[in-house]
Amino acid sequence: MKDRPIISLRVEASLLQEMDEFCKKEGKSRTALIKEAVRFYLANAPLRNRSEGFVPFMEYKKVTEELKEALRRISELEAEIATLRKENEALKEKLKKKRWFF
Repeated sequence: MKDRPIISLRVEASLLQEMDEFCKKEGKSRTALIKEAVRFYLANAPLRNRSEGFVPFMEYKKVTEELKEALRRISELEAEIATLRKENEALKEKLKKKRWFF
């Protein structure tokens, strides 16, 4: 034990209660939980420093607005297609009723 430094940590009572409940459920000690959490954090910290895999909010907002506009336009086009189909069917019926004499 002498080769391992000891650190002290202050946390809110509610966080300590959550930690204790988690440790009890998982069968781990506080020390094991904190070590695992620090290892996980350090392993994933480089991801936060890169934009890869993350979309900045303004870019997300821009894409969202573009998507909404595209969906609105698709809806308009679908309505236009429905109108053209009705007109096409009406013309077909009109042609069926006409008698062609040659």
